[in-house]
Amino acid sequence: MAYVGPARRLQGVYCHEHWSPVGYPLLSSNYAYMVRDVFVEATLTETYQASTNTEREVSYIFEIPPEASVTSFSAEVGGVRVESIVEEKVEADKKYQEAKRAGAQAWKLDKVNDEIFQISLGNVKPDSSIIIRITYFYVISSNTIEDSIRLTIPAGLATRSGAGPATETTRPTAASGTSAVTITVGIEAAHKKSDGDDDEKDDHILNLNCLSHLSAITYGFSDKSFEGLTPVQMQDRKLPWKAFVEFTSNQFLDKHYVLVWTVPRIDQPRCLVEPFEGRPDTVALALTLVSNIDLDPEEHEYIFLVDYSVSMRGGRIQAANDIVKTMLNNLPTKKKSSFNIYNFNTSAWPIVSGTGGHSLGYDTTNVTNAINQLKTNVSGETNINAALTTVMNQRDISRPRCSIIVITGGLDWGVATAMKTVQNNVTAAAAKSKLLRVFVVGLGDDVSRGMCEALARAGSGATVYISESQLGDNQTPKARTLINSINRAPIRVRSIDWGMRRPPAQDRASGNNLSSRSEANQDQFGAAAKGNNLPPPEDIQQAPLPGSLYWAVRSYWYVIFNGDINEDLTAKIIYDVLGSGQRTIQVAWDDPKKGRLIHCLAARALIQTFEDKEISISDPNDKYWNECEIVRLGKTYKLASTKTSFVATMNGIGTRTSVTSNIPDGSRSAFSVVPSNTGLALENTSTPSSASVAGPAFSPPTTSPFNYLLSFASLPADIAPQDDWVDISAQDGNDPSGVIAAQDNDSLSAVLAAQDGNGAFDSSAVGRIVFPNIDVPPIPAFISILEGRDEVKKQIWLAICVIAFFQKKHAEDSSRWSTAQSRAKEFVETTLCCIFGIGPDESKDIFGHSLDDATGYFY
Repeated sequence: MAYVGPARRLQGVYCHEHWSPVGYPLLSSNYAYMVRDVFVEATLTETYQASTNTEREVSYIFEIPPEASVTSFSAEVGGVRVESIVEEKVEADKKYQEAKRAGAQAWKLDKVNDEIFQISLGNVKPDSSIIIRITYFYVISSNTIEDSIRLTIPAGLATRSGAGPATETTRPTAASGTSAVTITVGIEAAHKKSDGDDDEKDDHILNLNCLSHLSAITYGFSDKSFEGLTPVQMQDRKLPWKAFVEFTSNQFLDKHYVLVWTVPRIDQPRCLVEPFEGRPDTVALALTLVSNIDLDPEEHEYIFLVDYSVSMRGGRIQAANDIVKTMLNNLPTKKKSSFNIYNFNTSAWPIVSGTGGHSLGYDTTNVTNAINQLKTNVSGETNINAALTTVMNQRDISRPRCSIIVITGGLDWGVATAMKTVQNNVTAAAAKSKLLRVFVVGLGDDVSRGMCEALARAGSGATVYISESQLGDNQTPKARTLINSINRAPIRVRSIDWGMRRPPAQDRASGNNLSSRSEANQDQFGAAAKGNNLPPPEDIQQAPLPGSLYWAVRSYWYVIFNGDINEDLTAKIIYDVLGSGQRTIQVAWDDPKKGRLIHCLAARALIQTFEDKEISISDPNDKYWNECEIVRLGKTYKLASTKTSFVATMNGIGTRTSVTSNIPDGSRSAFSVVPSNTGLALENTSTPSSASVAGPAFSPPTTSPFNYLLSFASLPADIAPQDDWVDISAQDGNDPSGVIAAQDNDSLSAVLAAQDGNGAFDSSAVGRIVFPNIDVPPIPAFISILEGRDEVKKQIWLAICVIAFFQKKHAEDSSRWSTAQSRAKEFVETTLCCIFGIGPDESKDIFGHSLDDATGYFY
């Protein structure tokens, strides 16, 4: 085999001895993607050869899209295939090290950051072939162009400024041959049958195009089933909502693989419903919303932060300047707009001299002068945190709104520090009733989308991606759409009623004096593994919590609900439009389809909220319990995260399969590389008969044709809560509305009974009674900005929510709750004073602002 190189990418197998890929050449890469609606299931398979004369410890470093969740990995080394399990990260590392000390082969997958993962493959013998398979899925982020979808398959690690996951400089070499890279993408648009006939709605896949590589595109099919058919047969069997793309090359990818297409009405609101396969009492929902609400632009300060480092050389810096010009020509004319433009590398500076960092009034003279200062020469490294700190400190804090538009190649690993800077400034602005947001335009074929998404997420903004080498990438329309989204005030999503009621409360200790001593329930005592030492999760786990919705930007909300599905349900979204009060929209559920995909996406979103929260936690106790939440979600839904890892060993962890050859069979279907013993059932997939599995056996369930090509076998009983359910509609044959009305009438008594002696309220009672259909709203910035004591801040917020509940829902019964309200208010103000050191006047302000916020949740 002849090799060419060095290859541009850094993804590959590395020797621990000197962190070099020398001696472990890459033979082939296979990407098998299946896209249903905007949801992706993908399997990456790569084959390497150990061309060494000694046994060495090696690791595999790889890149996936930043929104993706790794759901399984397997490795074949020296004729043995191993499937992994998920453990808490410290425990996984312990088992990995114990196996190595015992002389057993071991494998471990760790998350480095949003895009980068590392698999420790243990000691690899000379001349062994190494086959690595990773399965992951994710939701495709918004493309800003109406009804359009943009799929990016990452090419591998690009170099980054700052401290990366490894410091190696040698690239893996690439093999020559006809099958170095194979990419297959099956696409199926969401579709429903029309009422009254068997014809499908014509939600056609349109304008399918690969912007990066010359690829074969076939309409009407989502797999290779068209091969061998005559043109007449293809015409008879094709479906307009299916398409298939294939790319093969004898050279490895030197830039991301990018597909774009459009589907009419893909940006219409919809709510997908998924019962957990084998567990009908656990349901996940995915809500997609795109705001097309007509809103007037508002007064704004616009700060453009343009990357000026060497990563922007070539066409990138010119593209950045063109984007700035486009956006400057689309700011509101008569809304007292102001703007400033900064360049940055390791520091940031305004390009218009003599301003002292102050923004300029929006007029033709200032715009022309600023545009004339745009340059194309670049220099230096990148420090995004230093740049953001500078512009945050120099912005005009008197303006009601400020938007920072970062235009960058996304080449800095220091994103965690930058996220904390953004979070702190956004929260501080919100506490003063100011709106501060961060938007990101990512430029280049190898832009770090993980960094771009993280900054936008921390800054409650959005992202746009433009590749300078790809024709037809809609640079001007995307820039215009983003600035128009920024111009309009965001829509505040107050609450989401998912159409479900919480289950009946579990029986608790009565508190009565018993005639004899009761036996203690030993299940309630004793140490448990990290993640298993938490109270049961909330019945409704939602991510993100109600927040902002931006014009023309596709947004997603997820929920995991512990309960049964009722028929004909809808999700009701309550939102605020500036100057118009509250509005409501309803989105009907799609037909439920069993699976695991939506559950894992919801769990990934929940994990992301905890991982982002961790950046700003200083209290060790709060940090520990935050980590426990991540561990529980990772282990329950089998996801790699910052706190959970996949691990397998030859001495008992995971399952093993002996294989006659660990070189992929070219005759296998695209998804035959998915291990059968995960319980995963795929269309057109068969398990090689030569494989004999050692370990627990799983029986793949049947699956419907439209099940995201994904279905998992029943999970163990401890995966999801085991609650006894009472269907109130079935009790004595009565109409359930009467039962619900009785519950509502008695809700005041229940809340009053839940008040503690210090004036605070039981959190579970508040969630169950005060917010029966939604999760407890997020703590507002007036309270969350306080240092530490997250549990105390939660108690303060719950007390304020109960006061709002009294005033809005039971105003006519004020004589019953006035004493409880006084005690709750005293608890809030006393706690702010004694715990957080807040003075009386400021305590009253915090109470008043927070009460106004809480009142908005009761309508």
